[in-house]
Amino acid sequence: MTSPKRPDEERVLQIWQNKIRIADSNNIFCHCRYCGEEWVTSERHPTCGCGSRDIEAIACWQFPRANAHNSS
Repeated sequence: MTSPKRPDEERVLQIWQNKIRIADSNNIFCHCRYCGEEWVTSERHPTCGCGSRDIEAIACWQFPRANAHNSS
């Protein structure tokens, strides 16, 4: 059995979860259709290192995330 969280621990957890939500909404997963390179960026119109602009871009918030809370 886990011990209850102290209020300061809960606050730190909330701060980190908020930072992750902000990052997820600003970060973009990119895949170059030309060379296959993959990376994460915050650029709205990324260019691959190979020079290609044929980029598939998906906002990171669209990816499913594992549940951060333990159900037990």
